[in-house]
Amino acid sequence: MRIKTETRILVSLLLTFSLLLLPATALARKGDKNFKAGMQYEAAQQWEKAAQEFTLAVAADPSNLEYQLHFRRASFNASQSYMQQGRALAEQRDFVGAYNAFRQAYGYDPVNELAVSEMERMLRLQGVKEGNNGNTNGTRTGEIQDGTLTPTSAQAEEAALPPPHTEQLRVISYSGDLKAFVRSLAEQLNLNVVFDRQSFVQPRTIDINLRDVTTSQALDYIFLQEGLFFQKLSRRTILVADQSRRPQYQQLVLRTFFLANTDPDKAKSLVSQAIPPSVGRPQTIVVPDKDTNSLTVRDTAENVRLIGELLQSIDKDRAEVVMDVNIYEVSKSDLLQFGNQIGDSTSLTTLGGFRSAAATFNGLSQAVAGVGTAAVGLPSSFGAALILPSSAISALQEKNRTKLIASTQVHAFNGEESTARIGQRVPVQTAQAYPFGIQTGTSNNNTNGQFNFPTGGFPVINYEPTGLTLKFTPQVFPNQDVQVKMSIESKDVLGAQSPTPTFTERTITGTARIQNNRTMMLASVSTNVESNGRKGLPLLGLIPVLGRMFSTPTKDSRQVDIVIAVTPRVLRAPAVTPRDEEMRPSGTLQSPTTGSLEAMLREADRDDQLAELRLQKRNATARAAETVAKPNVPAAPKNVEVAQTATTATANNTPPATQGQAGNTATTNAGVANGGVQPVTNSSAKAQAPVEELPAFVPAPKSLVSNREAAEVAAVNPNVNGAAHAVLTSLPKPIEAAVNPVSSRSRTAALSLTPTDQAMKVGETRRFALELKSDASMAMAVFALRFDPKVVKVRAVTAGDLLASDKAGKGPNLMQSIDPSGVCLISLSNLNGAAATKGSGTLLFIEIEALAAGDAGFVFDKNAVHLVATDARDVALDVMPVRVTVKQ
Repeated sequence: MRIKTETRILVSLLLTFSLLLLPATALARKGDKNFKAGMQYEAAQQWEKAAQEFTLAVAADPSNLEYQLHFRRASFNASQSYMQQGRALAEQRDFVGAYNAFRQAYGYDPVNELAVSEMERMLRLQGVKEGNNGNTNGTRTGEIQDGTLTPTSAQAEEAALPPPHTEQLRVISYSGDLKAFVRSLAEQLNLNVVFDRQSFVQPRTIDINLRDVTTSQALDYIFLQEGLFFQKLSRRTILVADQSRRPQYQQLVLRTFFLANTDPDKAKSLVSQAIPPSVGRPQTIVVPDKDTNSLTVRDTAENVRLIGELLQSIDKDRAEVVMDVNIYEVSKSDLLQFGNQIGDSTSLTTLGGFRSAAATFNGLSQAVAGVGTAAVGLPSSFGAALILPSSAISALQEKNRTKLIASTQVHAFNGEESTARIGQRVPVQTAQAYPFGIQTGTSNNNTNGQFNFPTGGFPVINYEPTGLTLKFTPQVFPNQDVQVKMSIESKDVLGAQSPTPTFTERTITGTARIQNNRTMMLASVSTNVESNGRKGLPLLGLIPVLGRMFSTPTKDSRQVDIVIAVTPRVLRAPAVTPRDEEMRPSGTLQSPTTGSLEAMLREADRDDQLAELRLQKRNATARAAETVAKPNVPAAPKNVEVAQTATTATANNTPPATQGQAGNTATTNAGVANGGVQPVTNSSAKAQAPVEELPAFVPAPKSLVSNREAAEVAAVNPNVNGAAHAVLTSLPKPIEAAVNPVSSRSRTAALSLTPTDQAMKVGETRRFALELKSDASMAMAVFALRFDPKVVKVRAVTAGDLLASDKAGKGPNLMQSIDPSGVCLISLSNLNGAAATKGSGTLLFIEIEALAAGDAGFVFDKNAVHLVATDARDVALDVMPVRVTVKQ
């Protein structure tokens, strides 16, 4: 029984202690569990898992600077880890896996632009591997080869174009007049040619024989042979003149290139040297602008295009590198002194000799009787025997273990020096200043092996910098190797408590070329110093064991190991594409680059195809709109036909190949003119094509058309007898108006909330008007108004002037739904027989109450706003922005 009682007491105490510890869990730091797990992963260098844990810790406590520090470091290292993994997969030709690795690297570090460049390169290589051309040339979406941007819709149109027309190769052999031959070839290309009068004053002949060339190539070769050039006047017109007439006819263009990375002055120097002036080749006008970082060029169209390609090749992303410097230093020192030290270096070297008796016995008398007491006279021979050196027992052991691990990351741009200094300044006494007329004090420079300044003066203090100093000047090559010019200095202090401490200094200066994400050991120093000594009496001190009573052995061992390693991590590097390495024609030494007729005709054909494609899309859209707007009109019955006289008259004046088509046209026109149809009993009517029979009942959509309109549409064929023939009567006017495509395309409406740009006070209630301006009759409308429920509240929605009841007392149905999350849904319907809503005016009144200060956030959700006209067609809506703020 006693044991059970003790057990219950222990359990009760344990439960009480557990309950008391519950509030302690609330006092724990947020995210501390994830942070500790991240620290474990960081110690194991599992950076991706560490980054995930630190992300959770930062999400739990964003204001914790320690969490932020480790999160930044782990994210960067995780990104670099995935970069290494991606390069390894790329070397194994697993481009898909490499792309995913680079994508994860960019996800961990969005600043890593090199990952984006590598992703584009992997896509290009994967395309080549799958058999595609893979010639993306490193351009982003919407960018074409000459450095300009094209919309994505235009790219889709170009992709939908058929392949360009290929000219047939032919054999051209001609001998005769040049002008006539050029005109003949141009006519074959559907090209207009204008000849310069001065160039062709005298007749010029040509003798040429070409094989396997196209017509446009033949013209280019003829112009080159005869010293001619052409100037494009329009899409299908050129002017042909002699090269000497180029300054008169050659058109110059002006274009501004906006540079993203390159300095405009350097780009100007490059353009001037790449396209130098010469005889017959004028100087290219290049104007740099530092403010906009742009380059304005004036030259021929071909030269400007060439300059654009050149600038695109050199205007690459500026390389950025993070230099990861690790300094590892381990030092050990052991000092052991154990024994009896008899005398010192002064007393042991002056044990005997001839000295004055007074001096010898004076010291002995003072030692025996004390100072001031009469000494007993002793013989002089006792001086050497009684004056012995002092004895001191030494038992000292000193062990020092020092470990220095310095890990520093320094960001640097390509070609620019980056400096980082991390440490502190230590005060050091360098001198002693004495005022004028004061005598200098005494000094003891051998106290504990330290230098001591004399007393009585004022110390002069200098502050010496200690710590780590890094200086880097990197240069990134296209293969992402990094050549870095560096200076690494590590300076520490020993014995900081002394006014004259000892400093340890390590300095490395040099240049090295290192691969990206590869660690290179810059320096490795290993120092091992051992010192064994003995102080004491000779001979006696050499006796084993007993010798320590007459001497003090000293054993000193020092070991220092230093390793300095550097790892470059490229964040951004210029992406060199195959197009950057292509050769581009730049003309001759005397004439600039001249475009070819083949390229001009190819561009003209491409423009024609694009124009035709756009026209087809426009026509298809118009036909689709007409199909939607056109009502379901019943076709004529089989035994219904227009008067035979009209058909016969049309058929007699129509060629046989088009008689059937013309007959159908005449039938339709005659039916419309007569206002109805006439039955024909002639047997020739049976030979005509059968017409689809009307259904027994054609209803209209009840949700979009009123009951009255549905009844009118259904009355087109009131006879439900399937054997009876349908007779088409005149349709109601609203249906005829709906067929008109012009009016259907202009159905627009404008929606606005007034007053706009209003400021309310907290607690104030104000009514806003929802204004509608429409040129179409509205049958149904749905509005979704979003707002911030923490700032404002929608109290009520009432009908406006446009929703007034008619004479019969019928008005549109108004329904509203207010969601507490901040959505007010309003529905209007005229399907109950009320008059249609049309014109301009106030549609609704919305009563708003201000709750707290801030922006009300009023916005109409365009995806949830729909207007439907009485003919069941949608109405284009233009919503005006509105801004309402609430102040205290």
